[in-house]
Amino acid sequence: MERLLTAREVADTLRLHPNTVYRLVETGRLKCIRRPGLGLRFRPLDIEKWEAQGEVSALPCPEALNRPSISLQNFDRLYLKGGVMALSRDSRRWNYGIGSILLRKTKKGHDRWYLDYRSRQGERRREVARHGRTRAEALLALQSRIAQEFNKEFPGNTIPGKTAECLTFDDLAARYLSDYAEKEKNNPATDKYRLPPISRSLGRTKLAEITRTMILEHRAHRLKDGCSKSTTNRELALLSKMFNWAEEQGYSRGNPAKGIKKFSEADAIRTRVLSKKEEAGLIEELAPHVRPIALAALNTGLRYRELLNLPWKNVDLEKNRLKVERTKSGKARIVPINSLLHELFDRLKLLRANGLGRIFPFKSVRTAFENACRRAKIEDFHFHDLRRTFGTRLLEKGVDIVTISKLLGHSSVLVTQRYLHPSDALSDEAVEKLVEDARKTAGLEENLSNGGQTGRRKESGLCPNSLFSVN
Repeated sequence: MERLLTAREVADTLRLHPNTVYRLVETGRLKCIRRPGLGLRFRPLDIEKWEAQGEVSALPCPEALNRPSISLQNFDRLYLKGGVMALSRDSRRWNYGIGSILLRKTKKGHDRWYLDYRSRQGERRREVARHGRTRAEALLALQSRIAQEFNKEFPGNTIPGKTAECLTFDDLAARYLSDYAEKEKNNPATDKYRLPPISRSLGRTKLAEITRTMILEHRAHRLKDGCSKSTTNRELALLSKMFNWAEEQGYSRGNPAKGIKKFSEADAIRTRVLSKKEEAGLIEELAPHVRPIALAALNTGLRYRELLNLPWKNVDLEKNRLKVERTKSGKARIVPINSLLHELFDRLKLLRANGLGRIFPFKSVRTAFENACRRAKIEDFHFHDLRRTFGTRLLEKGVDIVTISKLLGHSSVLVTQRYLHPSDALSDEAVEKLVEDARKTAGLEENLSNGGQTGRRKESGLCPNSLFSVN
């Protein structure tokens, strides 16, 4: 019995999008067999005959059903500028004035379509036509992108349901999380954690009705409830980011959070670092699966999420280097591996899947870390303080601040200065280093050894009391 093909198999064979296959069936251009409970099925012979007829012409996609019907050939005749440009043997470009579409071959020989256009600010953008399997579908995707840019420039022309007049803050929050945070941010959980308090104040309010005063009132209520100034600053930054994103998407025409000054956090800078005695107690109390993570943090200064996302492929034990790609700033950095960490990674590689996947394949270790701190009687200590401890210990060993800033991945040494907090003993030792030079300069040692003021000191007019003058 002849085996029938599914719509997905036909799409893969013809290098089309599955929706295109269904539209071909609906228009009667592709034969199919309807099986109750199984859906559409296709005979391989029918597919071969259809494929022999040539490339599929422009077909209406769901977002283009209301557009005037026009063939791909006629569209080329009207809008194609300069014909087709052959960039290489496996690459071609079609320029339609509003933008271009590019065809390139993948390593497996499949067609991949790209869009090339400019945003409303004039920035050049290039991206893959995700659902484009043919030139016609890539062209429709390009038109859709241009329409989106037009709607951002003129928000009143956006489709119903996406204007500020129709959206509430809760609607914006849901779209922000799904369309931006979860796709663009390394750790969207932070935004999910900060949104509920804001939603309790502004959730049911329409975007067009949210004012600067309402945001200030929300902040005042948060402070009254006992929240720190740092927390309200993070919430204000999130609000500003959301409204800026909403304005880019055409959902809003302004940012009411713009211009609101944040509170100073000079008094809230953490200075907590781990002492050697506390480190010994903490390492002893940590669970076996958490101990390597803490040691890695103390020897690399990586952030919590950077450690959990670190894959084996980014660790080079021959060159003693590791590459951090998913960073807070979005910029990759290289961190050296010391001998202790080299031994640790060697042991872990033997225990875990021959160096495949992530080095630390855990979703979270915060609870285990906090429990270990409690058992070790270490108070007011967070996992992020391990990163601060790493930087401070380097400074105490004489490493310059520029190198420390580079290892921590900071954009400026000013940020690094907030992380470094040398111990009081080191500060005392540093100040004491000035004593020897001061004694020699002032001749204080000679004066004290003679039990009084020498004639030469009298002539110069310099006496011990002048060293301690309050003037």
